Amino acid sequence: MMEKTKEIVIVTGATRGIGKAISLKLASEGYEVIPFGRDRKLLEEIGSSLQEFGTGQDYYSGDVSDEKFVNESVASILDKFGTIHHLINNAGIAVFEEFVDSTLEQFRKQIDTNVYGVYNFCKAVSDEFIKQHRGSIINISSLAGKNGFPKGTMYSASKHAVQGFTKSLMLELREYNIKVASVCPGSVATEMIIDSPMQPSNIDKILSPDNVAEVVLTMLKLPVNALVSEVEIRPTNPK
Repeated sequence: MMEKTKEIVIVTGATRGIGKAISLKLASEGYEVIPFGRDRKLLEEIGSSLQEFGTGQDYYSGDVSDEKFVNESVASILDKFGTIHHLINNAGIAVFEEFVDSTLEQFRKQIDTNVYGVYNFCKAVSDEFIKQHRGSIINISSLAGKNGFPKGTMYSASKHAVQGFTKSLMLELREYNIKVASVCPGSVATEMIIDSPMQPSNIDKILSPDNVAEVVLTMLKLPVNALVSEVEIRPTNPK
């Protein structure tokens, strides 16, 4: 088993947008970042970028809704590093569609990634976090998890589920010194909304992935006795 002084961080959905920005930001701050994603080619690219900061040699390609894949991957990380300090659940997909034109398959696809993926990773690390009496889980949610919007029935429902899950898990795990929190960004300039029905006309005024990454870093750096359980982040002046 390798001896590591760096704090070990799992980041899901690490190959694009917010997840990529979080991975690079944490790596630049000295964390050992272990990225997860579906696309192996993109994982190799983010791994190469992370290696400039002395991390990124380990990455995992697979489906976050696959319980077996998640459990085996987390077990592999624990076997190599001996511990995990932080989990950033960022993997997510969105299908923006009028409800009358939506399909159950579209809804299931979003629930699989946005909800089951969060559940699987939280379940996979929770026993270890409880045993070591420390750890933090940050679920990247959305303001859509607190508000509805047209063409957002499916996506908003999935993020409302993440919010309820996160709040309840925080109350269960805090007695073990485990921090559980959600980050709820407004519109962020990522592939998820660019060239989608939700792309704003003033895209240069909305949030950047780096804005969200800065928030996550700040949350991880808080003293052990301080928990910010939820953060909302919006553009200062979107007009």
